[in-house]
Amino acid sequence: MSADDRAAEAAGEHPPVAGQCMRCVHWADDLVLLEARIAGLASLGSAYGASIGANRLCLRLDRLTLPGDRCGAFEAAKRR
Repeated sequence: MSADDRAAEAAGEHPPVAGQCMRCVHWADDLVLLEARIAGLASLGSAYGASIGANRLCLRLDRLTLPGDRCGAFEAAKRR
C-alpha cells in the first residue's frame, strides 16, 4: 500500500477492506486499555488526544497500528 493510500484510508476516504487492523480480533479499539498498557502516555496528554490519533494497540504484536494497517497475524473479528 502506498503512502498516499494510507493517508487516504486514515482520512476515511476509502471504505474498510477485509484484512485491515480495524477488522481484526487483536486490534484493541479501547482508549482506556491503551492508556493503561503504555507507561508514560499520560505525560504526552492522553490516548484521547493528538498524540495517538487513529492508532490503536495490537494485542498480538504489542504495538500501535493504524486502522488500515495489515499483517500476517490477522484474524477476523466478529461483527458487533
